[in-house]
Amino acid sequence: MIEFRHVVFNRGRKTVLNDICFSIAFTEKVAILGSSGEGKTTLLKLIMRLLVPDSGQILINSTDITNLKETELRSIRRQFGLVFQDGALFDSLTVKENVAFHFREFTRLPEPEIESRVRTLLKYVGVEDALHMMPEELSGGMQRRVALARTLAAEEPQMFLYDEPTSDLDPINAMRIRNLIQELTSNHRGFIIVTHEMHDALKLAERFIFLKGGKILFDGAYDALFRSDVSDLKIFLDELHGD
Repeated sequence: MIEFRHVVFNRGRKTVLNDICFSIAFTEKVAILGSSGEGKTTLLKLIMRLLVPDSGQILINSTDITNLKETELRSIRRQFGLVFQDGALFDSLTVKENVAFHFREFTRLPEPEIESRVRTLLKYVGVEDALHMMPEELSGGMQRRVALARTLAAEEPQMFLYDEPTSDLDPINAMRIRNLIQELTSNHRGFIIVTHEMHDALKLAERFIFLKGGKILFDGAYDALFRSDVSDLKIFLDELHGD
C-alpha cells in the first residue's frame, strides 16, 4: 500500500504538489492524468524517494519513507519496477550488459546462468535480437522494452511505475508496450502509469487521478471520470478528444 498524507513539494518558489492525500494498493491499476508541469512524474519520484517532500508523509506498507537513509531505502525500492520515458539505459553498455547489470553486481550467479537469464528476459519483451546492440542503436520502443527487461532482472517488483511509456512511439511499438504492461500485471501486480496519452490510460487503468494546480481534483473509476462535473477535468478531456 502506498499512502500520501498531506504531501507538499515545492520547486523553487513554485508549489508543484499541495496537500496531496491518497492511498493506492499494490494490486491497483492507476493512471495519473494532467497537463505538463502538473507534478505527475514528481509523484513517481516521491514514491521511490528520488525526491523528498517539503512536508507531509509518504508511507509504503506502513513504513514512513520520508526521512529514511539511502541504505534503508533499498528494501522499499525493491518493491517497485520503475520505467522512465527515455528508458534510462546505461549508454556505455550493450543491451546484454544493461540487463545483466544487476545479476553481476548483486548476485553470485555464474556467467552462463546470467546469459541464459538475460536472453530469456529479452525474448519475453521481444528484443532478443538486440543482445549486442548499444542503446543509441535502438528505437524508442526497443529502449523501453529493454528497460522493462532490466527492471525484471533487478527484482520481482510488486508494482510497476511507468512514466509516459508510449510517448513519441509509433502505433505498433505503443501497442507492444501496452501489451507488455498488461502481461506484467499478472500475479496480482498493479501499476501506476503517468501519461498524457488518454488511449493508454483508458485501455490500461481502472482508477484515474487528475492533477491540476498542485491538487487532486478527481480520483475515481472510468464511469465517474466521464460523469464528473469538475470543470478543469472536462476541459482536459475535451482538449484531448479535440486532438
